[in-house]
This record gives sequence, structure tokens and C-alpha cells, in this order.
Amino acid sequence: MNLTAASGSTVGYDPAFAREERRFRRLEVSLPVWISTEYAVNAGFDVWELGYTRDLSLGGAKIIVPAGEEAMWRQSLETGTAFVVRFAGAGVNDHIPARLCRVSNDGKGQLTLGLSFDYEKAGGACERAIAAGLSTKKKRRRWQGAFVAAVCAVAIAGVSIRSLSAQVAARNAEIVKLQKAAQQTESKLKTLAQPIIVQTKSAGIDRAFQSAELQTELTQLRSNIARLNDPRNMNAAIEARQNEAKKLGLNLSPASKGAHVQLAVAFPYGYNWPLVVRDLESALGRPVPQVVVFSDWSQPFPDLDAREARLRGKTLQITWEPWHFGNPNAVQLRDIAAGKYDTYIDSWANSARAFGGEVWLRFGHEMNGNWYPWAISAQGGNTAPYLSAYHRIHDRFRKAGASNVRWIWCFNAESVPQAAWNDPKHAYPGDDYVDAIGIDGYNFGDTTAHSRWQSFSQIFAAPYAMASKQWPRKPLFIAETGCSSTGGDKASWLKDMDETLRTKFTRIESLTWFEAAKEADWRVLSTLNTAQTARSLWKAPYYGRGID
Repeated sequence: MNLTAASGSTVGYDPAFAREERRFRRLEVSLPVWISTEYAVNAGFDVWELGYTRDLSLGGAKIIVPAGEEAMWRQSLETGTAFVVRFAGAGVNDHIPARLCRVSNDGKGQLTLGLSFDYEKAGGACERAIAAGLSTKKKRRRWQGAFVAAVCAVAIAGVSIRSLSAQVAARNAEIVKLQKAAQQTESKLKTLAQPIIVQTKSAGIDRAFQSAELQTELTQLRSNIARLNDPRNMNAAIEARQNEAKKLGLNLSPASKGAHVQLAVAFPYGYNWPLVVRDLESALGRPVPQVVVFSDWSQPFPDLDAREARLRGKTLQITWEPWHFGNPNAVQLRDIAAGKYDTYIDSWANSARAFGGEVWLRFGHEMNGNWYPWAISAQGGNTAPYLSAYHRIHDRFRKAGASNVRWIWCFNAESVPQAAWNDPKHAYPGDDYVDAIGIDGYNFGDTTAHSRWQSFSQIFAAPYAMASKQWPRKPLFIAETGCSSTGGDKASWLKDMDETLRTKFTRIESLTWFEAAKEADWRVLSTLNTAQTARSLWKAPYYGRGID
């Protein structure tokens, strides 16, 4: 390449230098970008963090992300984690290898990540990202100042379903505004049409031109109102959004109409659940979208479990038991209610908020049994200590801003003892404190001296009917269940459970299977026959809630 210098002579440029110079020319553009770790991409996990660019070049980019996970990004910076980025408008497989070189907090809830691209390994993806950015800027210029932007704003890629609803409201407001303008214009036209004598000919001609201009304006206003009222515009916006998502490799198609129940799996404290889940998913031939873990009140918030669940494309549910596993009476409900544990509760709330992803929390489950120290029976039949503790914990989380935490209130399918004071309805914290209602129940078979084989319907029919009537607007979960491997046909029990869920318990939205050998061998992998039965049942679309 030769460039003419100021003196008129020519200066020779090294092509390699020119290429490097182009790499670091900045393009100021806001462009959606997805970030994942190189490990996650290579392992086949479709887990991406969404952000947007501020500056983009062939050599790197500034990317804005929420500040809720600042600790994770700074740790990645320290450890030199390898990342992969993908830009909106570029190819679906245009993955650019990148490294973090800077993390800064603007103090307003956002982080700026400085990323350096591995230009040589990107294979042209950097250039295509720049082209997408340039295309975005050109489109923005074409639409700036145009009235039709207000009409077609819903067609811009990347808006959420919520923003579509907001834009409907904005559209209606714009219609009202235009209607007022049309009324004012009509009023002016009526004034100009009045039979009056003007002082000069030029004034009369001017009045005629003015009338013509107002008539044109009124025609345009009426056209705009009609366009805004046309439902086809909204449909076109949704279709454009879906088409743009396809270009990015994102699946925005609705879940299968047959998807009704989410499948979750629970493990006792101490299990290496990632390995067990991997084996279970391999046996079932399908992913399990939620993992349930247990924690006592001596443990910190299970941040590692939460992050690994997210990395593996799952949500985490935590059963938070107010005791110490080695000392059942170490925690008292009255002390929780009195504020003795506020610091500990706040540590959980702050950690959950910092994690940022969706977390389901199940505090003090099975309170209508007689095997836990937080049970109603352990409080002398008084529900007040349980309710006061539950309310205080929930309020502390709300005060900490942990709005990403969802609350499951869970009772046992059978009250033990069966007494009026032990009715779980009396221990319900209230609609403002509960996001979903769970029911726990197991078929113990012949594992104890007095237990007997029970069908799924025999265990859950009565509590399901009560919960459906008492809380008609709350989601209902089977929060724990399992079937003994002795005392009956476990494979047939699974088939009966499937039939009951589909035909009788149609309000159940989530089913958690306890995949462990504890009081009994509850595992679906306990025998080849039960594993094959579970695979044939749970691969059906009916259990596809929570997965693509």
C-alpha cells in the first residue's frame, strides 16, 4: 500500500503494520453480544451471558454487563479464563476467542469488560462483527427522526416480550396524541373555511395555501392513526424479531404445546450431584432442568452449586433446613423470629442477589410432620413460631434486594399426627410470601414395619385436592417423591404416576424425584427395568417444561 505524504513523496507501508493498524480502529456502536467460557462452548453447554458493546474493533471490545456478577468477572480476570463472544448480526458460528483484560464498575449497576480478541484464531469473525456494527449504525441513521420509527419500534431485534407489551401502551398513547392533533387541524380548517373577506388578494391566496397545507397534514395524521391501529403491524414486528433471532442462532419458538411438567432431581447433602446428574441424564436420554440440594444453617449460601447449575443450563432449588445436621436442636424458630440470625440470613440474601440468576428456596419443609425440630408438633401445636420465622427470613431477603429468589412453601402429603391443629393450611405464610406450593410424599413399600405399598394417587390425591381448592392461583409442585424398590412393582408405579399426572393432577407444574438410596432405595436407576421405564415416560414432551 502506498500513501502520498504531505510533501508529495510516497511512503511505503508494511502490509502487516497496516493490518494491525486496522485492528485497533474503534467503532462506537451499541450491539448485543453474547459471552461464554471456552470450556462451556467446547463441552456443548449452551450458556451465554448477554451484554452490549460500547466500542468495537478488530482487536477487542468494551462490553457492558450487569454488575451483579462482578466477583465472577474479576475472578475470571485473575485466573485468565478463556472466553468466546458472539455478536448480533454476525454469523451464528462466528465465535471469537477472547481474554478479559479489564473489569470496571460504573457505580450504577453496570460493569465494563475490556476484552482482547485472538484475531488470528477468529477466522474472519472479527470482520463480520465489525460489518454487523456498521450495518446497525446505518440502519439507525435511516430511521432517526422518522415518524414510522414509533410505529415499527417493536420490530427492532432484541426487545423482550415485556417490551412488546410496553410498546403497545406507547402505541396507544401515540394514537391519542395523533387524534388530538387531527382534531386541532380540523378546527383550523373549519376556521379557514369560514366565509370572510380578507383585506388583500395576497392574504386570500395565502389563506388558500394554508388550507391546502392543513388538509395535507390532516390526511397524513389520519393515515398514521390507521397504521397504528392496524394489528398487522404488531404481527409484523413479532415476525421480524423472530427472524432476527434465527440469524443469531437463538430459538424463540414457543415450547412444545405438550410441555407441562418440569422434571427436577433432588440429592441429599454431600452428594457430588454433577456426576450423578450426568449419569442420570445419560440414562434418561434427556436433560434435567432443575437440581435440588439441601443445606443446614451452618452452611453459607451454596454459590458453587448455583454457578455450576447455571453453567450446566439448570436452575437450582435449595431446601434450607433450620438446624445443624450434627445438632438438630442448634437452631430455634423463636430465635430466628427474634432476629438472632439476621446477620446469617443477610449473608444468604446478599450472596443470592450477587449470584443474580434464578434460585428457588424451600425453607422449613414438611412442617406438618413430626420428624423435624421446626415442625408444628415441636412447637406444641402452635404455628406462630414457624410463621414468624418464615416471614422474617422472607422480609430480610426482600430488604436485601434478592428479587431473583423464588419461594416454595412445602408441606408433607400426610399430616403426622393427623390433628386439626396440624393442618398445613394453618402454617401457610400468605400469598405475598409464596411463589409456589410444594407437596412431599413417598411410597415406602415394605421398608418399615408399618409401611405399605401405595400408589402415587393414594399418596397425593387428598393433599392435591386440598391445595387446588385452597390456593387456585398458585403453581403446584410435587416437591419430593420416590418409590421404594421393594414391596411392589416399581416400574408399574412409575407408569401409574405418569397416568395420574396427565389425567388427574393436571395443575402440577414440577416433579422432583429423590435420586438416592436413603430411607429406601428411591432411585429410578436402581434397576435396568425402572431406568428404561423412566426413560420411556420422561422423554415425552409432557415433561419438557424448562427445556428447549
